[in-house]
Amino acid sequence: MTEWLRTYIKAVLPSIGQLCSKRQVPASQTTHPEIHFTMAWSTALTMSSAFDDLLKKVFCLIFFYLVVKYTYRMFLSPLASFPGPRVAGITKLYEAYHVLLKNDWLENLVSLHDQYGPVVRIGPNELHFVDNKFNLDHHRRPDLLKCNNYYGLLDKLLGGLASPTKHAQRAAVMRPIFSGQTLAEYSKTLDKHLESLHSRLADAISNKGSVNLTHYLWAYTNDVMISYLTEENYGFLKVYDLQATHDATRAFSAIDLATVLRCMPPIKIVFDYVPALRALSPLGWLDNLMSSHVRPMVKSWDDENSHQSVLARVFNEIGNETHTVHESSQAIFIGNESLLSNLTFVLHRLIQNPECIKKIRAELDTLDIGTYGHRIWRDPKTTQLRYLVIGPSMLIHTRQNLALTLFQDAVCRESSRLSSPSWHRQPRQSDTPIEYQGAIIPPMTSVSFTLYLLERDATLFPDPNTFKPERWLNSNQDSKTTKSHSVSFGTGTRTCLGQQWVFLTI
Repeated sequence: MTEWLRTYIKAVLPSIGQLCSKRQVPASQTTHPEIHFTMAWSTALTMSSAFDDLLKKVFCLIFFYLVVKYTYRMFLSPLASFPGPRVAGITKLYEAYHVLLKNDWLENLVSLHDQYGPVVRIGPNELHFVDNKFNLDHHRRPDLLKCNNYYGLLDKLLGGLASPTKHAQRAAVMRPIFSGQTLAEYSKTLDKHLESLHSRLADAISNKGSVNLTHYLWAYTNDVMISYLTEENYGFLKVYDLQATHDATRAFSAIDLATVLRCMPPIKIVFDYVPALRALSPLGWLDNLMSSHVRPMVKSWDDENSHQSVLARVFNEIGNETHTVHESSQAIFIGNESLLSNLTFVLHRLIQNPECIKKIRAELDTLDIGTYGHRIWRDPKTTQLRYLVIGPSMLIHTRQNLALTLFQDAVCRESSRLSSPSWHRQPRQSDTPIEYQGAIIPPMTSVSFTLYLLERDATLFPDPNTFKPERWLNSNQDSKTTKSHSVSFGTGTRTCLGQQWVFLTI
């Protein structure tokens, strides 16, 4: 019997004795109160002994289960023949250790592939590839499923639907929300946010002090994303202390939380069955914000003309209050981080490459926007220029304007390539076996690659760490091939619906 249990019994015995002494007992026993204590001792010891036996049996069963499971994963699993560290094949805690404690997951992946080759087992049911020809071909298959374990936090949302059929159905109803027409209608509101950003930066310049642009851009992206969905301006850029706003609303722990839920299934189960825990997550404040807009829609939805915002259209398509709140929160969260990353990289790369600034300035100057001075976003012609950057669905078919916008498009694409997050990989599953170099990968194995590593592959992007917008220009004979290698916004039928939105905002 454990020492803590003995201590506990000693502490509660007097109370047990008092309870026993209150019971009606034969007169022959009333003069012997020690009998009651003896009975209490006997009962407590019997119960504690039974409890000890139960604990031992439970621990033995758990130990036996873990031994069998880990032995199977290490020696008997169909993936046991693939190279990789043994501990990674046993438990997902291997990934958690390198992400949460050592913070060297990307460096570790590179080291593993240097040691083991193009395919490495990085989890009990996951193979990671750096054979990028295979990655590009395989991940463009329309029948692949998203890995529930990796995207489990979003399993009811567009970004995490495992089934390609369900994803296609949801994407079909969501796509018009990010169409060219909707973006065009939002253009005037975007101009107002640009004006606010310009005003704040102009004030900072007049004060001749240094500023952290991340705080300004974070406020800008929040204003843009939230106003796009709700048609309300929350004025993040009007807040005096932008750093405090940034620190209070930006979720630095989101990646860590996703790793914990992915690598520690019991915690994920608790998270699923206790919805209140989501309020403590990085998405909590966004859920509250979106709920304040969605709830009135639910109450007055009989009036079809009472709600016309993009958020209302999302609710109309999804038809569920909770899912609408979570879908919109996810869109804002991912949109903010994506826009912030792209804008930060664009500014950083342009500052480091002044010749690129000259080329962009030359393109803008040819539009004859002198009437508006340096506020180029006010000119309707610049609006046309933005649309040209977005892509084929919004091209204005004039040879002159098309030629003008090629370099800006190239800058956006190159910035997106270099800003791919180092932590994000794309695991996919097939319900049929996969053959790779003579080896058979069993069905429902997670096959993944990391975007950062693919988009810095010298065989796909020569001189990959250099900012070279020219690689995307139509005048470059290899530009078509280069564009086919881009995975910044996903692969196959799972490409991000908001990629046009990102290019428009940049």
